[in-house]
Amino acid sequence: MAKSPCVLIVDDSIDTLQTLSDILGVAGYTVRTAPSAERALQILEGAAIDLVITDLRMGGMGGLALIRRLRESWPDLPVIALSGFADALTVTQAFREGAADFIPKPFTASEVLEAVARVLSSRPSGRSPSGLSTFPPAVSHALTSDQRAQAEEILRALQGRLGAELSLLVGSGGELLAAHGWVSGSVAQAVAQAIGQIGALLETLASALGEPAFVAHAWEGEQRALYGLRLEPGRFLVAVVPRTVKPGLAWLELRDALSRLRTLGAVPSEAHTPPPESLSPEGSSPEESGFFEWEEEPPGPSEGELLSYEEARARGLIPDFEEGAEGAG
Repeated sequence: MAKSPCVLIVDDSIDTLQTLSDILGVAGYTVRTAPSAERALQILEGAAIDLVITDLRMGGMGGLALIRRLRESWPDLPVIALSGFADALTVTQAFREGAADFIPKPFTASEVLEAVARVLSSRPSGRSPSGLSTFPPAVSHALTSDQRAQAEEILRALQGRLGAELSLLVGSGGELLAAHGWVSGSVAQAVAQAIGQIGALLETLASALGEPAFVAHAWEGEQRALYGLRLEPGRFLVAVVPRTVKPGLAWLELRDALSRLRTLGAVPSEAHTPPPESLSPEGSSPEESGFFEWEEEPPGPSEGELLSYEEARARGLIPDFEEGAEGAG
């Protein structure tokens, strides 16, 4: 017989502890309670806990500090934040610290059970020691092994800050370039392939409408939301998060991760797809760009660099006065 998941409830309100214990106990969960964050840490040292539900405002160590400690010592242990002060700032801070979900006070039994089931179902039974799925290596040559490791670390941080079930980089052919999350590798592969197909259709749609590209995308389901940012034609940074995550926070974290990914450097890619010819300036040919490389203006002189007159003219830093004089005459 399978052992029921054990939930640790942390709250300095005895009434809240009793109410949540009754709700979860009747539903078949094993329940432990702690009247403080300090006591919760003691329990975690000697008990196998599958999920923590913690209030954010408590005497002594607060809930946000507790979540931070849990991320450091038990990174694979999901946490649901609980608070009667469900303003945008509070929710944002909870997810930034690593909360997987959020329950506002006052709550209903169905809200509690749905949140607990949602978070626990996102954790596969066979987790790696880090608590996250081990995904197959990338099949694209766009990333070196070192760059892939750096990308996965950035995705790990993104996943933790958003409480995302999955964060990934998708290649132009729908290949999985890098990923991090609580879902199985097969699910991550399926999501990557679907994103690749959607991306190709969006590129066609953008070209037909005369748009350079659709750079941001969001889809919302009953329990999850999917956010994606376009890195270059056909390639996306994607996060699958609980619907409780505020859209503004999701976009903020995605754009921050995108800026960090860009620092990895340019990597030539055989799978790179140039922009549609109809969108390129007449007589120009798109250059191959790296996976995280964005088009930039020609570099100016660095601080302290001395340029000759001819070099400055070649870089377009000095206007051609002779041509201007001829035109004026």
